[in-house]
Amino acid sequence: MYQIVYRSIATQDFSDSDLKKLLVRSRMRNKEAGVTGMLVFHDGTFLQMLEGEKRAVIDIFTRIEKDPRHRGVAVLHRGSGPDERVFGDWAMGYADFTGVAAILKGFVRFNKQLKLADLDSAGAVELLTACGHDQALKQA
Repeated sequence: MYQIVYRSIATQDFSDSDLKKLLVRSRMRNKEAGVTGMLVFHDGTFLQMLEGEKRAVIDIFTRIEKDPRHRGVAVLHRGSGPDERVFGDWAMGYADFTGVAAILKGFVRFNKQLKLADLDSAGAVELLTACGHDQALKQA
């Protein structure tokens, strides 16, 4: 399974409605491409993991990189992940920071000043994976 994890900074304000529109469009494109993933957005920062067949993930990420709604795209992880998908059949899971804060209480490197922009590669992967497991438990 090929994965890309990145973070970026929004170039505009995102309302709940804006995020829903972004997610609907992303879910449609990802589903068509066979790509799954998780998106976290907080305080103007996006953190996202994409996973699937290598060519499909790279194609979607290439489109994401060009999107003018964000800047400063920093790839935190690019390469092989686990054999099984972390996010099952989710075209794109989403967690807002309220949900993430609850997950972070058990997060080893959590402190009150933690920002998505401060996460290193391992921390970002760990957080996104934890979000995925938390959302799966809620849907079960």
